[in-house]
Formats: sequence, structure tokens, C-alpha cells
Amino acid sequence: MSKVKQICAGIDIGSRTTKVVIWDGDTILGRSLVSTGWTPAESAKEAFGIAKETANLEEVDNIIATGYGRVVVPFADKSVTEITAHARGIAHQLPETRTLIDIGGQDSKAIILGDYGLVTDFAMNDRCAAGSGKFLEYLAMTMELPIAEFAELAYSSRNPVMISSICTVFAETEVLSLLAEGVSRQDIAVGVHRSIAMRVGQLTNSLHPQSPAAFSGGVAKNRCLVREISEVLEMDVAVPDEPEFTGALGAAILAAELQ
Repeated sequence: MSKVKQICAGIDIGSRTTKVVIWDGDTILGRSLVSTGWTPAESAKEAFGIAKETANLEEVDNIIATGYGRVVVPFADKSVTEITAHARGIAHQLPETRTLIDIGGQDSKAIILGDYGLVTDFAMNDRCAAGSGKFLEYLAMTMELPIAEFAELAYSSRNPVMISSICTVFAETEVLSLLAEGVSRQDIAVGVHRSIAMRVGQLTNSLHPQSPAAFSGGVAKNRCLVREISEVLEMDVAVPDEPEFTGALGAAILAAELQ
């Protein structure tokens, strides 16, 4: 008699977006992404409803929440840290990964993995916007560019002008001064990316990283930052398909293991 598959969900509530993945043990049946906004619990409910509709489901067996808003999901069976969730998600997407970088809207993390996505060590920067997606977003706004255009402009340059300020406000002043001096926007943009890459590199190198390395989270879709981090770490950094769903996928996989 074959075992009935459990239908499980992972809900990843980040500071910027909320992601949901519905998983049957083998396949992603549905997923969704919505803006987190000011009410994470409502965002989780909305994203969960959309994912269930996409998967054509009424009920889900187990639910695990992760991310900064994981404790506000009343219908979740359990919550896990985003470190645990991203580790399990990347182990499914890129099983050979030994070093994982996750840059969120408000923080950055470096994670060392053993077999099966087990976390053996990690380091986290959650006290400063420098090294986070927010830092990129803020300085893109300073240059009056959408974040996607800012990233592509940066990718077109190989001559980074270093941004030395760690404080976001002082970095904005530095960027405005460079623009006033006539420094090209491309070189400033790649300089901002290099600045983040160096901070993430310091965080990662404190753990003695091993190859293969990977990059998860929505910021991993920024190919300039992937390039800059690869250069700083002196190793190739892989990006899974749809990296923004890695945490939600990992949470869903963990939900399937609940008894």
C-alpha cells in the first residue's frame, strides 16, 4: 500500500516580501509572492491563499513559517529561523553547496553547510543596513534609478569607485559628492555593489568558507552583486532558479518532515 503524500507549505515572511511554497514531498505545487507591508500576518494569509489557489487546494497538512515575521503566523504549525530554512532549501536546489550567502532587505547572513543542508556554522549582520538589500535600494533611490536599472548600470562597469561609509546616510552624502565631481554613474553604482560585497565577504571569510558557494534570496537576482561577491570570495557563487523562494521551499520541506 503506497504512502499518501502530505501536502505542506512554507511561509517566508521577509521585511520586504512574503513568499509561500506548497510542496508534496517531490514537487512544488504552487507558490506566491506578495509585499509584506505593515501587517505581516495579513500578508502571510494573503500569500498562503494565493498559493493554495494556484495549487488548486483547499487544505494543507503542515505549515512552517520562517523569516523575520515567522512568529506572527497564527495558522502555522511551527516556525524555524531563516538560516535553517535557507539551508534546507539550498540543499534541495544545489545539493553540493557548502557555503551559502543570503542577503535580505534588512540583514545579511553567511552559512556553512554540512551534508543534507545541516548548518555547521553561521554569521549574521542584522545591526546595520550596510551589506543589506536596503542599502542598495536606498542608494539607487539617491541616484534616482529603479533598483533593477541600478544593478544593470553597475554591471556595465569594471571600475568601482569605493564607497567608504558604512552608515547609509553618510554613504548617500558620499555618492552625491561623487556625482557632483563628475564621476560616472556606472562607476559609482558598481562601487556601491563592491562595498556591499566586501562587507559580505568579511562576514563570510570569518567562517573559513568552502566551495561550492551559493547565493539565495531575492537580492541574488542582482547579477552585478553575484559577480562582485564571487570576486571578493575568489570562488564562483551559484544562484538557484527563483532564489527568492529558497527560504519558503526549505520551510515547506521541513514541514513535510513533521510527525
